Amino acid sequence: MENVDQTIEVAINKFQVVMLRLNKEIVEIVKETGLANLLSREQIEAMRIIQTEGKVTINELATLQNIFKTAASKRVAKLEAMGYVQRAHSDNKRIKLIMLSSEGEAFLKEATTVITKAVKARLGNKFTTDEIEQFVDQLTHIDEVFRESKS
Repeated sequence: MENVDQTIEVAINKFQVVMLRLNKEIVEIVKETGLANLLSREQIEAMRIIQTEGKVTINELATLQNIFKTAASKRVAKLEAMGYVQRAHSDNKRIKLIMLSSEGEAFLKEATTVITKAVKARLGNKFTTDEIEQFVDQLTHIDEVFRESKS
């Protein structure tokens, strides 16, 4: 059991450092591709969350981005003013849902293409398709386990 604990501890430490570095790289990629002139990394991240979840409340977005509700509200207001997000229908009038607009979907599709090209250029031929798929599968599995443990 102690060996497993040590392995998890090492993995957590490495993961945190790697994620910080990857976030920095993504910021650089967003700047290099010109997307930063259009939207910030945080705005693009908010749009990806909304796309993935389908519809979210401001509170859910704030929680998922680990920011205050006021910051999430401002972010959504800017995205809404740009036409990238819109209010979604809710059966409960007290719950205000946000979803991507068709313009937001189109922007994210283009942004994904641009970012994918830039990441591919950085990675070169260092990874096979299988290795990338295994990595994504492992991340997805970890995410699922964490979500289940919260339920």
